[in-house]
Amino acid sequence: MAGSSDNSAITTIRRFVAALLAPTDYNGHDAALLDGLEVIDASFSPQATVKSRLTITPNFCNGMGNLHGGATALIFDLCTTLPLSLIRREGFWEMAGVSRTLNVSYLEAVQQGQEVEVVGEVLKVGKNLAHTRGTMRRVGEDGRAGGIVATCEHGKVNIDSAPLPPEQGGLAKAKL
Repeated sequence: MAGSSDNSAITTIRRFVAALLAPTDYNGHDAALLDGLEVIDASFSPQATVKSRLTITPNFCNGMGNLHGGATALIFDLCTTLPLSLIRREGFWEMAGVSRTLNVSYLEAVQQGQEVEVVGEVLKVGKNLAHTRGTMRRVGEDGRAGGIVATCEHGKVNIDSAPLPPEQGGLAKAKL
């Protein structure tokens, strides 16, 4: 993604995340993730791609102080869905779909307090199915992304049936 950043793509992603956070009483399992995730780069082309960073906090860790496998899957679920918000439009992936498959490969442990960088990208999208990919890297003390700690492939199913109201992040009569 070097050199391919697009400010309008980053703005689109941030609006999508803000819409997800809009219900002030929402306290679901992904609320802390949405709140702590920083989108640092995004691009519409050559394929929809989003790069985010997150510091691993205790609520994402297991009893040994390492990033929990289920939390890793949750992070990938969101970070590989974000790029779909770059291609959605009224009547096409408006709700960003639901998971059909989420296959995660865990390569190294990540300790509490460490920062990770997650790149999510859309590999293929059709009317009903999408295939995305995610890569998680440890961020070093120098601020650079280092070795890969986990990867995933994420299959999504489009569930659009009626336009989502703007107050719920929908595009109908709203300009996200």
